[in-house]
Amino acid sequence: MIQIKKYVPWLLILILLTGCGLLASDDGGNGRADNDTVAETETAPAAEEFKCDVDPPAAGKSNVCGEILWNGSGAADLDVKLCADFSSFSGCGGQEFLATTDADGQYLFKDIDPGVYALSVRVFNSDDWLYISSGILSSADFEVNAGKTLAIGRQNIFKLDVKPVSPRNGSKESDADVTLDWQDYPGAEYYLVSLYPDEGDAIVLDKRSNESSLRADLLPVSCGYRWSVEAFNSDRIKIAEMAEQFDFVVDSLDGSCQLAVQEPADGAEIRGEGIVLDWDDSPVATTYKILMWNDDDPNKANVLDFEQVNESSYRFDQTLEPARYVWSVTAYDESGDKVGGTEIFDFTVRP
Repeated sequence: MIQIKKYVPWLLILILLTGCGLLASDDGGNGRADNDTVAETETAPAAEEFKCDVDPPAAGKSNVCGEILWNGSGAADLDVKLCADFSSFSGCGGQEFLATTDADGQYLFKDIDPGVYALSVRVFNSDDWLYISSGILSSADFEVNAGKTLAIGRQNIFKLDVKPVSPRNGSKESDADVTLDWQDYPGAEYYLVSLYPDEGDAIVLDKRSNESSLRADLLPVSCGYRWSVEAFNSDRIKIAEMAEQFDFVVDSLDGSCQLAVQEPADGAEIRGEGIVLDWDDSPVATTYKILMWNDDDPNKANVLDFEQVNESSYRFDQTLEPARYVWSVTAYDESGDKVGGTEIFDFTVRP
């Protein structure tokens, strides 16, 4: 599976893309030379080899070619960019080269400077770009050598236009039983739906739905949620997803998935003896786990390593040495599912 990421100036969203053939390798995409093409072509290992018929590059220059597909067909008139300096958050920088896909979705960078580049593709008529990645926050590197043509291969792109209907973005719901609805997507065989609480395990994670709706049981406490939908064709290739996750809140139930801390207050300076950690009780939690570390320790040594307790407080028997401490609590129900938690807080033990 190939990872592709969408970036906009203020946001990074991870997107998974299934490759139709070669996309990238961690070593930059270098492979054997193929002397059967017009020009000498370097190609990384591929499930389905892609070749481009192009004249050799000019002296000291390089060529790069590939193909962009959408829903099984070549995606025409898409901007494709090679970037010498790429940031996951701000996009291309440094030396850039721009090409446009033809009627078959193929692109060619002709007579460009040798170097190491990232590859990104504009998502149809939008300001969003997808780029081939080699990790969560890193783009794949393609080494382009002088006098050679690098065939990057085929990629299946997807649109960002699945339209959610309800719950509306930013809405308040009164029940722990909701139905997620979205518009039918042309060409979609099925959908994968995900729903996450602000604190807690996923309610729905990549659950398949053959219809454009899905019923979900929420946590039995007040909580905020975010949800997303991906559309797939009959070949199990993703063709679209929501442009962004939608948020809604259930605020009418007893308790909350976001637990407040009672003591020590965030940022407090306290003495090291008799310290008690105390937080709001969750009506659905049976156990809590506490993580706390000494932030002044170069090794960030854990003082409490997911210490489990059955009540919403913890008392230290020992005196803590002067330092800044960072801590948080996670709540679990009787099935072991995460149903809430605190934010990350800190306090300082003064000398």
